[in-house]
Amino acid sequence: MGMKRSVSLRLGASILALTAAAASQAWAQEATEVSEIVVTGTSIRGVAATGSPVTGVDQEELKASGVASASEVTKLLPLVLNLGADEARNSFTGGAQDAAANGTAVRTVNLRGIGPEATLLLFNGRRLAPNGVIKALSDVDQIPTVALARIEVVADGASAIYGSDAVAGVVNLITRKNFDGAETAYRYGAADDLYQRVYSQTFGKTWSGGSAFFAYEHNERSHLSGADRPWASQDRRARGGSDARPFTAAPGNIVISGVRYALPNTNGVGVSPAALVAGTANRYDEAAHADLLPAQERDTILFNVHHKVDDRLELWYEGFYSRRKFDLAAPPALFSLSVPNTNPWFVAPAGLTPTPASETVEYRFLDDRQPNSTGWENSQQNAVGFVFDITDDWQMQGSFDHGMDRGFQSRQSVLNNTVLTTALRSSNPTTAFNPFGNGTFNRGNNAALVELIDGERDQYGTAISKNFQIKADGPVMDLPAGTMRLALGAAYNNNSFRQSLFATNVAADGSVTSKIVVNRRNVRGVFGELFIPLVGGDNAVPGIARLDLSVAGRVEEYSDFGRTSNPKVGLVYSPFAGLSLRATYGTSFRAPSLVDGADQIQNIFIQNLTDPTSGTGTTRGVFYNGGNSKLGPEEATTWSYGLDWNPSFLTGLRLSATYYKIDYTNRIDVVPNSALTQAAVYGVYALRRPAASDVAGNAAFNALVATFMSSPDLQNPVEAVTNINAIIDGRRQNLGSLKQDGLDVNIGYRMETGVGAFDASVDVAKIFHVKRRTAAGAPETDVNDIFGNPVDLRVRYALGWSLGGFSAHAFANYVDSFKNTAVNPNVEAPSQTTYDATLSYAFPETAPYHLGGVRLTLSAQNLTDEDPPIVLNGTVSWDSQTASPIGRLVAFEITKSW
Repeated sequence: MGMKRSVSLRLGASILALTAAAASQAWAQEATEVSEIVVTGTSIRGVAATGSPVTGVDQEELKASGVASASEVTKLLPLVLNLGADEARNSFTGGAQDAAANGTAVRTVNLRGIGPEATLLLFNGRRLAPNGVIKALSDVDQIPTVALARIEVVADGASAIYGSDAVAGVVNLITRKNFDGAETAYRYGAADDLYQRVYSQTFGKTWSGGSAFFAYEHNERSHLSGADRPWASQDRRARGGSDARPFTAAPGNIVISGVRYALPNTNGVGVSPAALVAGTANRYDEAAHADLLPAQERDTILFNVHHKVDDRLELWYEGFYSRRKFDLAAPPALFSLSVPNTNPWFVAPAGLTPTPASETVEYRFLDDRQPNSTGWENSQQNAVGFVFDITDDWQMQGSFDHGMDRGFQSRQSVLNNTVLTTALRSSNPTTAFNPFGNGTFNRGNNAALVELIDGERDQYGTAISKNFQIKADGPVMDLPAGTMRLALGAAYNNNSFRQSLFATNVAADGSVTSKIVVNRRNVRGVFGELFIPLVGGDNAVPGIARLDLSVAGRVEEYSDFGRTSNPKVGLVYSPFAGLSLRATYGTSFRAPSLVDGADQIQNIFIQNLTDPTSGTGTTRGVFYNGGNSKLGPEEATTWSYGLDWNPSFLTGLRLSATYYKIDYTNRIDVVPNSALTQAAVYGVYALRRPAASDVAGNAAFNALVATFMSSPDLQNPVEAVTNINAIIDGRRQNLGSLKQDGLDVNIGYRMETGVGAFDASVDVAKIFHVKRRTAAGAPETDVNDIFGNPVDLRVRYALGWSLGGFSAHAFANYVDSFKNTAVNPNVEAPSQTTYDATLSYAFPETAPYHLGGVRLTLSAQNLTDEDPPIVLNGTVSWDSQTASPIGRLVAFEITKSW
């Protein structure tokens, strides 16, 4: 780790050096009084979130970044980690934080890497219906990017203000209004074997007392295949690893007593025993037949209108609709088949006597010509509200919104194991399956059988969210330091989730088996916040120029698990003008999602369970997972301490630093299928077959196993009940805990000169510890900087210049090295630095040839086209959680304002 520490020290030195020449892009407000706009992290108008660190990106900064969506720009913030749910991780690739459950390729935000479900996504301060079919996620791209005025991020616990999910923080998508005119934009971007097109149109109109705004955006991107990136191959020998291509291929291999015999590339009829050579093998590169990124296409519409009816009353409507579809190529299904010698095409290697009664054949189901995972997701919200000035100072706001998300995922290459097992045992050539070739015989001679074996699972998910909120806020009294202000409010939320499953991989005749899951809850809550300026203005004293205190709290009653109460305290102290010290303390929580708490969602597997008490090392058992209605909320206590410094001796310089600490308990996780190896930790979730002398106990055990065998959620062929000797309940439970602390630093400097304005900044996210406990009784382990967990240091440098209509920006993105525990012995995964650049010119309004209002932008992401660093894990040699597979992407954009 010596090299790593050296890099960190050099970075720290460079950061300190930049304090004299860098400028802040942070949005944390030093002044308490701000204009009456949407402010994230507080319920009080005109007051910034006291003590909480606030950062973000406005529309101009988004354009300067050179990216095309909110999800892309948030991932540029060092405190946003690309862990968990992401379109680059799916049921094939897997990933940390249950990434495989992201069935509809949702793009999320994961603050500090704590988990995407621990980051609350808001739309103009309002909740959105969750996205996803088998997991409740928040898609940050469901709002048209062109409609965004800014994205605000409060990286601090905020359940006292917003309720559930605001554990790591809040991301608020704030849209444009009060805009006159129209704007048309087209963007085309390309990387090797990938393209992106974006078209958008906005219209805006303002009038005395009101405004209306409309935005439409079409965003499409082609898929990126693993075959187009040589470093993605599972044959990793060129990158210092092993050949990890699986042996399940077509043609595949016969395996007898641990020895492989490669099958020849024929249709599998009349294979000669002499053609089977011991020690040979066929392999299949799954990565070359799978997408690194799915094809995505999205159309989004947003409309808002605000109007003041009179001097006191304003009415408004805000709504959006987003429709997205995706197509993800996945490798065909694989399996190791037990083939009896009664199969018409059975062949064994020459010289084996007697002929084995059965043998194992490693096979790939190339007979499925459409193994892709496809689907769509439609999201919308309609909201109405009012703003009423009760007095000149007190104001009441009320709103109702109805949000809905409908998702669909079609999973191909899901085998009907019952049909397959029967076909392998058949001795009739017209009803038997031939696994001894490349699949051409099955497709050409028994297409009906292939159709039966080739199952499909189609899942639909519908989430509906109805939210009512009313709030009043205003001044309480004037103090020497300023005005004490109070906000009080109440909210009611009604949420529902419905999942429908239609599967053809269960019934023996291939008919459709269906299942409906429904879950609901309602939430009633009250909240309040008090802002108290203790020192400032008339009562300021030397050493205490300003001292502000805020106290907030929220109490909510959930229909399923009961009451939660969450306070938050914020403090800002300024010893002298230009320097503010701040601190916060609070508790936050995440309610189990309606997916988490649905007992009807279940997957049942029959498998060999690792068992240290067994003479063979394994026990045949049932492992099942899914939802659990007995779940309680995840709970967190958060602290933050920081400073904001604007030195008077150097105008334009700003420094912001925040130390944070999170203690996160009752985290929802799943019991692993290795539970028998950790009886002291997971013993309560494991059930073993009673002793043979316990007749009644065995009968009860067999009855329980029989219910699993008859369930439509069974993923394997039915076996004899007496084969099963253990059952593991792997459903979601309140199991784990996490303690994390770290430091965020932002330094920036802006300088106006005769040759233009210069901006320089550096953003740093440093994590000190991530101490995780998987369950009560398990040891606490620091997983910081370990594969599949947060990387301890991320830095983004920025340098910008503008003069007249010209502007240019350059960026450097640094991700530190980390320990790769996916290989043994562990090695250090390399750090990586990528560079981005943007060049833009805006024609003046007086330009000839209708060029007035035209803006041209050329941008490049990963300018030097760096490949992902070598990180050997599983069967691949790169880490999708710390690197992008795209490579250099160059984009051109033209915008015309009318």
